[in-house]
Amino acid sequence: MDPKRTSLRCRWLEGKMMEPSKNHIDSWYVVKELGLKASLKLLGSRILSINYYYVLRKNLLEAGPDNPVKNKMEISPLCEGDLGGILNSLGACNAAEKRDVLSYVLFYQSGFKNCYVMRRDDNVAYMQTLILPTDNALITDKYRRKFYPLKDTQVMIENVFTFPKYRGLGCFQSGTLQVLALARAQGYRSALCYVRKERVAALTDLVNMGFKITKIMPEYKIFGRVWRAL
Repeated sequence: MDPKRTSLRCRWLEGKMMEPSKNHIDSWYVVKELGLKASLKLLGSRILSINYYYVLRKNLLEAGPDNPVKNKMEISPLCEGDLGGILNSLGACNAAEKRDVLSYVLFYQSGFKNCYVMRRDDNVAYMQTLILPTDNALITDKYRRKFYPLKDTQVMIENVFTFPKYRGLGCFQSGTLQVLALARAQGYRSALCYVRKERVAALTDLVNMGFKITKIMPEYKIFGRVWRAL
């Protein structure tokens, strides 16, 4: 990854896409984008629901699979200018995918800035967040009921999404292995992630990348409060 080339691309994207202030989203934007029916369904799920998550861990010092040859895209840090492109790409997503992407953008806006993307034809094809121990204050402040605090040598991967047009290209495995390689190069020794029980394909891919299931835990949503049995 060439930092100079990435910086130039970011500046170009910031000029091409919407102004950064217009890329900022809030709850009203989410409702408008999802539509009334999907928004009411989302609200209903927060009144009373239970989901289950697998907790997976990986030793970054162990040898793992090679990066898939068929995917030549490289990860690079998300630029503010990418956000406009991401939001403009929501038209190709179904309601559940829109909800996921919008929640990932809100997560980024809340302060978790180590988001990486793959680009193709100047569009964001894939996105993923790397959470570091330096983010523990944010975890404690905003997500202490959802995530374990990270150890000094541990990272977490979250908010993985491949846009529909670019599926089948191996983005998930390639992107994850590249992000983990960055973490390993910075001296981190293990990785952690959470996967919803029904996301079997993602779970299978992670296990194939060397992650091991260490726990399954429930997530409760009751009258707007969300917490996991950590």
